Amino acid sequence: MNTLAGDREAVTRGAPSADGGLRDSLEFHLLGKKVLVLGVGNRLRGDDGLGPVLIDRLAGRLSASLLDAGDVPEDYLGPIEDSGAEVLLVLDAVDFGGRPGDVALLDASQLSQAGFSTHAGSLNLLPQAIPVHKRPSMMILAVQPSATGLGSGLSALVMVALDCIERMLIQVFGPPSASTR
Repeated sequence: MNTLAGDREAVTRGAPSADGGLRDSLEFHLLGKKVLVLGVGNRLRGDDGLGPVLIDRLAGRLSASLLDAGDVPEDYLGPIEDSGAEVLLVLDAVDFGGRPGDVALLDASQLSQAGFSTHAGSLNLLPQAIPVHKRPSMMILAVQPSATGLGSGLSALVMVALDCIERMLIQVFGPPSASTR
């Protein structure tokens, strides 16, 4: 998988380090822009719940806006449109052919190439349903799941990736200012 810049690897094998290329890619594409971080997934289906779990853990800790869309992101078109975001950063479990816990930064066009996401169809259509003058660009911070069975919690490898992503996003966005709390 390539980053939007096109020449660097966007897949981090294992948990991403806070000072690695993935953080650099996020900073390159997101800093100075109004970003909405959208958690997508089903908490009852193991690793698929990582997006909403991460949104819960980041609440009140980022300068970026956060939204938990559960497993039906298309139900949140209004809030996404109303956010005025320039970039929609989606946190989701995606089978992009990596090892469990691997992390990739994908642009919207790469989502359909990546493989399985229980939300791939709706995520691909999500930006297109927003009027062009209000449409954010979309990037997906994807974690390779290990298990998405009903009733299982997050796997150990995905938890390690989630912990690292949490730290990395706090470093990239910083804490909320007093006026956004």
